[in-house]
Amino acid sequence: MNSPPFADSFIFADDARLAAQLSSLLAMPGHYVAVCNGPRMQRPDRKLEVLRRHNAMGRTRTKTAFMAGLPESAVQALSQSLAARRQVPCIRISSSDDIASAIPRTGGRDILTWGRDRIGIGLLKALRGGQEIVFEDKQSPYEWIPSKSGHIVVCEQGEEISEVIAANYAYALDAGLFLIPEVDRDRAHEILEAFYSLNDRPGLTPQEAQAGLTQELLNLCGSIPVPEYGSITFVGSLPYGFAYPEHPSTHLFKYPDLGSAVVNGFAAEQQLQPGTGVVMLVDPGTTPAPEIKSAVDLLEPRRAFIRVYEDRGANVRHVSEMVEHFPYDLLIFATHCGDSSGYRQTYEYTDSEGLNRTMVVDLAVGFQRTDDPEILKVGHFFRFVSLDGVDWTDRTAKAKLYVGEAVHDFNRLMDSGPSTFKYTKRETIDRVVGSSAMMMSDSNFIFAQHSIAGMGTPVIINNACVSWHRLAGDMTFAGARAYIGTLFPVTPIEASEVVTRILDAHWGKPLAIALWAAQRDVYERSQRRPYVVSGVYPQRLRVERLDYPPRIRKRLGGNLAGWKDMLAGLSKSDAKRIEAVEEIIRMHERELQHFEDVRNRNGTQL
Repeated sequence: MNSPPFADSFIFADDARLAAQLSSLLAMPGHYVAVCNGPRMQRPDRKLEVLRRHNAMGRTRTKTAFMAGLPESAVQALSQSLAARRQVPCIRISSSDDIASAIPRTGGRDILTWGRDRIGIGLLKALRGGQEIVFEDKQSPYEWIPSKSGHIVVCEQGEEISEVIAANYAYALDAGLFLIPEVDRDRAHEILEAFYSLNDRPGLTPQEAQAGLTQELLNLCGSIPVPEYGSITFVGSLPYGFAYPEHPSTHLFKYPDLGSAVVNGFAAEQQLQPGTGVVMLVDPGTTPAPEIKSAVDLLEPRRAFIRVYEDRGANVRHVSEMVEHFPYDLLIFATHCGDSSGYRQTYEYTDSEGLNRTMVVDLAVGFQRTDDPEILKVGHFFRFVSLDGVDWTDRTAKAKLYVGEAVHDFNRLMDSGPSTFKYTKRETIDRVVGSSAMMMSDSNFIFAQHSIAGMGTPVIINNACVSWHRLAGDMTFAGARAYIGTLFPVTPIEASEVVTRILDAHWGKPLAIALWAAQRDVYERSQRRPYVVSGVYPQRLRVERLDYPPRIRKRLGGNLAGWKDMLAGLSKSDAKRIEAVEEIIRMHERELQHFEDVRNRNGTQL
């Protein structure tokens, strides 16, 4: 199975029915019609929301943007961004009538009338039949669509745009589509927490706990009609593939940015794309990691560009800078990962609406060196515990609480720094749930980046204990096109064996098949399958025979120019932001100087 090419148009949509109707008219057999939700302009990082969608469309090289059901602010911001470098027709669609004027009907296309729910099934049915889909306010029939290729897409309900994306994905791959009920957010959290604490379940052996979780996931999925010897893409919030070890499977998160994740995966597998030839390996020495040496031994003969961060060189600063800014294609971590200890802090403040607020958060921190030996930079992860005495996980009570601007104002005040915004109470806690700290040689690396690999879309193999939790979703949101991590603790020996087999015996296979086969090799008939992969199904690890250093220099130079432009546009009053951008510029200049020195010295790569 290969990644499909893209259709000629890109759909940005906040209205799933308009997105489905457009998809049915724009679809081409064997092509993928890209759909992304619109930029969320209410977010404080709204500029990044626009940029991510701009970059997603750029990767598809599509010619026209349809904006379906987007608010005026999103239409303006996105249109302006897309027009900055090339002329992109942006067609606003607010109703079905707008579709009729934007896409003149030619020929006698049949109409499929569908109900108000199970949109994905109706859309794929229309796509298969070459029909236009229209909607009525009635109950849709309970159906599923069988596979033509041996692959089936299993989509969790609850996000209608996700169903549209899943249907387009299935159509492009000749896959079937089966919908399963939405899982309550609290229940999903409980299941993930059960995986995290698999070895610490009172009264249960790890094998019994695994069997119980398998059955729970099977109950949530129901009877999935997987073809014999078939494969699965799950779209949802949970690692459903754990319950189906007999089938290769991958996962896509239905929220917050499913559309971009699909585009990133398919785009990287188009013709003339460079593959995964720029490789970063991280081994701080916190746990035995023979797979790092194996990776070097296996990838060097394939002519990959390899850089290893090891021992003291794998410190938080160097790794953090690399993860966010260096233009790599494949990143492999070999370290300890888990929720760290931290603090429970109480803050009292008056929000921008004049309301007195009490916010309680759990805080995990990590430290990194800076150019000033007297100053450490603090990275942090915080988890909301309560607002005004209401438990943040109590959805019933929270629904009755007026939140208003309390969270936005809290985030803004936190950004101002501890010298300005101080807690009123603090206590030490053993675990900050969800912090997923990765241990480096000097401190914890707490991933909180909004982008990675210099706005790239790399593959990440996080070969550490419980590295799936939070990091899979967050790194995918930041741009990772594929992510392999673990649901529960693994030993150094099994960690090395699984990753080495992916890079050796199963090299070049679709990642889902490579991981499935590697775990079968290592665990044989055991139900133990700690590794899970996310990302589109037909993507592979591959190294093209390219001269990678010039490509790296070009990417670094382009990104450096962008950061310098940003610096020039910053207000002099924004001293904190100016300092951060200047530090990023220095990092790019150091890297470029390094490659220039190597080229001048001997013309070879390190």
